[in-house]
Amino acid sequence: MPKFMQTLDQGVYNKLQKIARERGITIQELIRAVIIPEWLKQKEEP
Repeated sequence: MPKFMQTLDQGVYNKLQKIARERGITIQELIRAVIIPEWLKQKEEP
């Protein structure tokens, strides 16, 4: 399976960490389950 690495600004990381804590999940789970699907959905819309 292909993999990639992402570097985040500390401020962005802190925001993601806060959102993930509020949802009771990890940042990685937040990115995989919420952020990427929402981003892909927005990209598919004309």
